[in-house]
Amino acid sequence: MLDTLIVGARCAGSTLAIHLARAGKRVLAIDPSNLPSDQPLSTHWISPAGMAMLDELGIGDKVRGFAPPVPSMMYGIDDATGRIEYPVGGRCSCPRRMDLDALLLYEARAAGAEVRTRTRLVELLRDGERVTGAAVEHAGTREEIHARVVVGADGHQSTTAQLVGAEEYHGYDCPRAMYWAYWPRPDWFDDDPRFQGGAMNCSFGDDVIFIFPTNRDLLLVGVAFSKAQLPEWRGRSQEKLIETLQRNRYTAPLIAGEPVSKVIGALKLRFFFRQAAGPGWALVGDAGLFMDPSPGFGITDALRDARALGRAIIEGEDQALVRYWRQRDASSIDLFEYSRNRGALGHNNPLSRILYGKLAADPELQARLLASQNRQCSPFDVFNPSDIKKWADDAVLRGEIGVIKPLMEMSQRSQEIRAEMAFRQRLAEEANAAPALACASGNSGSFAPGGDCAVREPI
Repeated sequence: MLDTLIVGARCAGSTLAIHLARAGKRVLAIDPSNLPSDQPLSTHWISPAGMAMLDELGIGDKVRGFAPPVPSMMYGIDDATGRIEYPVGGRCSCPRRMDLDALLLYEARAAGAEVRTRTRLVELLRDGERVTGAAVEHAGTREEIHARVVVGADGHQSTTAQLVGAEEYHGYDCPRAMYWAYWPRPDWFDDDPRFQGGAMNCSFGDDVIFIFPTNRDLLLVGVAFSKAQLPEWRGRSQEKLIETLQRNRYTAPLIAGEPVSKVIGALKLRFFFRQAAGPGWALVGDAGLFMDPSPGFGITDALRDARALGRAIIEGEDQALVRYWRQRDASSIDLFEYSRNRGALGHNNPLSRILYGKLAADPELQARLLASQNRQCSPFDVFNPSDIKKWADDAVLRGEIGVIKPLMEMSQRSQEIRAEMAFRQRLAEEANAAPALACASGNSGSFAPGGDCAVREPI
């Protein structure tokens, strides 16, 4: 019998396989794709915190070797823009997934894990409510594999999550659609003062424009826009993308020629938490938590959660899986809500422009922003609420009454988010304190999706 069967062998799955195999566990990772291959629904962005975790695995420098560090990220709205500078030794990287995934697969195999590609999950094996393995299929041949734990690392449309009945909670539909493509990286990109070789993620009008300098001398360039505009894009996505990017003073000089890839779109995304553990199973990566990609933390959080789940599986008890799940929620809810705010259609407003202007001008605020990207503090700790109130009051005195509505909305949302953060932290503390929580009905409450034996409604 295997210690762990991992369904999905990209960032989260292969990283989990590395951790478990290095701990001496018998691990099999399967994936329906012929890996390594590209993952088109990815910004490729790995934050400083993510790079530090790759360093822990001993492969950070290998990633830097084929995807040189990215020195900065431009942020802001319209003319209120700034740049966060990453220190040498603490910079981001933006590797193409075909290269990153190939490295992680190699390291998983080198650690002793077995990896089978072009192998798909068919159904789960059970003993009562406990998952005990899976039936898989390769080249038309079906095989039953028994494992102490089955892990779904198979993306936001996870088959594993569907088969175990992992309930979604705190979910919402993305209000935006996105299109992007790859263009050659100009020779002058690193020296141009507008770019300095860095990335960009800024709002201009109602659109979010993004640039990610990835390896193979390419730039990922794209736009996220209101889904109400989708009829204008249908049937002419490349033409419309180029038209949109040509109107922007930053992206226009980057797309002088045709893209070197097809245009890629994400039109109907939904973001959510899912129950991430149950008897004999767990979820990791996008299978269990899928958030707005605006801050670019998908790969970083996949690495973080794979490490945490590895420790829980090594510990060997059901309650360890529950602790992993609840701590994942407590560690992620603030960034989930921050990402939700960043991706909202009303993000470009008079108050936001004031905040980004203050951020661009204040080194202390920039240091807090960097700390939040390093996951050393919450993104909601970058600004002091009393400062926001003062700046808004000053704006009203100047006659800028447009700040009043977003300030009231921010105040209400802030209270709701703080309450939700406290709730997630309480669930994590309860999971750490008790070997098993029980519902009044007598059924095990430790695997209840939203806590208190019920799924919580979204705030």
